[in-house]
Amino acid sequence: QTHVQSHILANGQTVYLNAPPPQFGYTTVQYHPHTQQHHIVHGPNGEQYISVVPIQGSTPVQGAGTGGTYAYFHSDGQPAGPPTYTIVNPHLPGANPVTPNRNGTVNPDSNRQTPPGRGKEKGGRNRRGGTGAGGAGGATNNRRCAEPKSQSNSTSSPLLENFKAKKNRDWTTLDIKGHVVEFCQDQNGSRFIQQRLEIGSNEEKEVVIAEVIPAVRRLRNDVFGNYVVQKLLDFGTPKMKDDLRETLQGEMLQLSLQMYGCRVVQKALETLDDSDVPKLLTEFHNNVLSCIHDQNGNHVIQKCIEVMSEKAKSARARGEMVQGDFFEEQIDFIVDDVLANVRSLSCHPYGCRVLQRILEHCPEPKKSHALDEIKKCHRTLLDDQYGNYVIQHVLQFGRTSDRDSLLDIVVSNGILILSRQKFASNVVEKLLKYGSPEQRSRIVAEMLKMVDDRTGQPVPDGTVGTSVVLLMVRDAYANYVVQTTLDVVADEREKHMLMEELYSHSTELKNYTFAKHIVTKLESWSRGGTP
Repeated sequence: QTHVQSHILANGQTVYLNAPPPQFGYTTVQYHPHTQQHHIVHGPNGEQYISVVPIQGSTPVQGAGTGGTYAYFHSDGQPAGPPTYTIVNPHLPGANPVTPNRNGTVNPDSNRQTPPGRGKEKGGRNRRGGTGAGGAGGATNNRRCAEPKSQSNSTSSPLLENFKAKKNRDWTTLDIKGHVVEFCQDQNGSRFIQQRLEIGSNEEKEVVIAEVIPAVRRLRNDVFGNYVVQKLLDFGTPKMKDDLRETLQGEMLQLSLQMYGCRVVQKALETLDDSDVPKLLTEFHNNVLSCIHDQNGNHVIQKCIEVMSEKAKSARARGEMVQGDFFEEQIDFIVDDVLANVRSLSCHPYGCRVLQRILEHCPEPKKSHALDEIKKCHRTLLDDQYGNYVIQHVLQFGRTSDRDSLLDIVVSNGILILSRQKFASNVVEKLLKYGSPEQRSRIVAEMLKMVDDRTGQPVPDGTVGTSVVLLMVRDAYANYVVQTTLDVVADEREKHMLMEELYSHSTELKNYTFAKHIVTKLESWSRGGTP
């Protein structure tokens, strides 16, 4: 256990560092890179949710190296103050984790195995089976699946048991006075309190807030309790919201890195007074990249961008230009950090989401600045597992010049080659969907070119070859590009040329699995219908 060293950062935060070499493999947590799993650390009050983040670039702790990880955790009931930061490396198989006490010493009796992660963050999947990192739903609503049981005591009070047994009785929060926290940590009890906060009187809300505030640090990151805190932010009186805001001050960062606490932070950003939100955002200064790389914190950064951008737009719509500029300036530090790391963040499962939110919500000139930075790495991102989602957003929310740039890349690299790639094919489809008629015509012209059947290279004039579109319909990914082309091309002459080329080989196409949807379109077209 001498292999864990303590270190005090300049800001007063305590850091625990595995002293190299980790001869016995001791660490605070077990970390499996790229699993996107939740991690748990044994703290003085039992299991606590934490988040593990790769160290970005240089680290203030000597000897940490760039291969380590930051582990953030904040035990329930701790007073407001700096969180504990732990720097760890994966421990060797069979090794026991070491638990640091809150006073900075190592607990020599800590020999419990770190429990495995509790489920993966669920991302959407596109029809090609790719990992979803795209739409807004995948960005903020994908964390409410497979929720673990609350960590409250397994034994319920007689009042809670009575509540569960007598569901026909008309209950109010006045009936559970003195037991609000227990109800908050129970699934049925939490739902009941949430309903009462929506429709109940202020007297009922006062009963809830009076007991929630003293236990708010525990409830904010409770599987059921966090929903009650969110409802108070939604339906509480201005005084109640002020009380909750005070509990957030100084704790925004660590709360954002918690599994359920990050939801409370997002709700606070949405519901608190316009004058309060900017003060809370200052806590993310110099921590933007750490939050983005965290499976919980990235959602908070997305929400910061969305909320402040919309506040700026609303203020300007009311003619309050100065106020609009003020709101927009509050996320300058976020946008600056993101745009300084466009290439790496675009290729990151969480970072790509943040860039998408910037393109969706940020007003000019921030949006144009982002598009300019992304343009420098169009080719790299076009067929990247995550970068392709950023490029798709560029095509949807970008400028004509951005689409021209991407079209040039598609043509120069070969539409057949890119359409056959799992991720690049999505980009080609979006280019067809959001491109101008002239841009679509250029794509159709490329699809009607004759190439060598085996190599896909253009053949000299007068030489027998196969059209690009025929090769595309046989492919697992490229066939979708052809389908989209037939759906969006408005020029009847171009569409007719494509259909004629495909129809002349319709018998042959029936033998290809991936061409069946095209064959159906051809049959409809031959009967005089719309392809």
